[in-house]
Amino acid sequence: MFRPVRIAKVNPILSRTHKLVIASLSALIFSAVFAACGSSEPPASIERVIDHERIFMIDDLRISSMKASKHYDVTDLPNAVDAWYGFIQTEKGPMDIEARFYASHADAVSFGTALAEEVSGDDAIIDEDLTTWPEGYKDRQRMRSGGTADLSAWSGQRGPNYADFVIYGNVVLLCQGDEPLDSIRVCHELITALNDRFTAIGG
Repeated sequence: MFRPVRIAKVNPILSRTHKLVIASLSALIFSAVFAACGSSEPPASIERVIDHERIFMIDDLRISSMKASKHYDVTDLPNAVDAWYGFIQTEKGPMDIEARFYASHADAVSFGTALAEEVSGDDAIIDEDLTTWPEGYKDRQRMRSGGTADLSAWSGQRGPNYADFVIYGNVVLLCQGDEPLDSIRVCHELITALNDRFTAIGG
């Protein structure tokens, strides 16, 4: 005589709980994998083009932590009014910065963007004979290593000094870094110091 087979009922509340647990674990695994892979793209919270009503000059950067050591001739830099090379001190040590000044934020964006893109990033044009504005071209070059801090591993090849740039008000800031995010963070260190300075004096 056959006995009827009883099919166990699934508790809907328990089932929903299991689904939530699985979904949460999947999200955590995805986040961990994404973080492990990393990304050279800057997060959206770190802006690259920032308007500002103030017209900045090199003295503003000097009093805000930048050590300006070299003045560039901007005769052949379209619509620029001034340009300087220097550095700021960071937790990782001194980081180079090139500051190009324009008459307004609009000019910095219109005339400064393409030329800043040309000399930053992995595909930067940093050779004297090829770059549009060769003034200070050597400062846009940096010795490349074999991926370690050991000087013996340095390849002897020169690569771009600036991985990216930020336009702040009327200034185009090209900042040292191996990756775009590194450069943008250096730029923002100077911008933060600049903002703190003017906040302190009520500017």
